[in-house]
Amino acid sequence: MKQFQTVARVEDIPSGSSKIVELEGRQIAIFNVDGAFRALDNTCPHRGGPLGEGYISGHEVTCPWHAWTFDIDTGQLSLDPTFAVKTFDVQVEDGEIRVAVTDEHGQKPD
Repeated sequence: MKQFQTVARVEDIPSGSSKIVELEGRQIAIFNVDGAFRALDNTCPHRGGPLGEGYISGHEVTCPWHAWTFDIDTGQLSLDPTFAVKTFDVQVEDGEIRVAVTDEHGQKPD
């Protein structure tokens, strides 16, 4: 069973913006795309840039360091979907944004 941990409140992340949070020892970028919250590993696989500080356009975020662009919903690199960043399940309850800290098998995310 997935376990979720509260990382922010809905009002902390307006539509079209992001917030970087620490969860289980790793940085995760939380995005608000038209009221839908998504979570990606904050580290760009190219050179480690902070995706949560990137430029958001629609359902994509562009790394601020070297302009790699990722789909916020899937984590896939827009130009080459074989590259991707880890995504995390998100739920919203009572105004709290919660992110899965374990997978469906009870393991912590890698």
